[in-house]
Amino acid sequence: MDINRIIEEICKTGSVYDEIINNIISPRIDLKPQLISEIALNFLENSKKIEKVWQEKYFKYYFIATVRNQVHSNTSSFHKNVRIYNDYGNLDNIDLEDDVTIEDKIEFENKLAKINKTYKEVKKNYFQERMWEEYFINDKTYRQIEKEYGIDHCLVWNNVNTIKKKIKRIIK
Repeated sequence: MDINRIIEEICKTGSVYDEIINNIISPRIDLKPQLISEIALNFLENSKKIEKVWQEKYFKYYFIATVRNQVHSNTSSFHKNVRIYNDYGNLDNIDLEDDVTIEDKIEFENKLAKINKTYKEVKKNYFQERMWEEYFINDKTYRQIEKEYGIDHCLVWNNVNTIKKKIKRIIK
């Protein structure tokens, strides 16, 4: 089966893959379109591997692992694109369709300004600064940075996380 038919199958309402997604993201079913979008992008980027997994008949297992990783991993594209940072690093699920008031935007901008000011004060090396910029400024995932620089995504995460912890210590 080719990648387009595989993606059609996982998007079909009522399919076993639809039920898997519903079970894993319950009760946040409202985030399902964003999750499917991230999974489809991931599968398209790795189409040959996905087609091989399908042919070798362990796609359902692979699909479950992919969905769980997207939902629960702090380094997944779903996590990065659908969740936002609130209160300087405490992650909250946010429905992207929620109405946001002007007061919310002002509060967010004030928090962001405080983080940016503190970031400038934090002692960091060149590598940490570069990874921070790639992740937060250039809005890349840990995996994208891994591919671009040829380094392990865990190394990127560790360096970004080190700076986040330093910022939190100063802000508190």
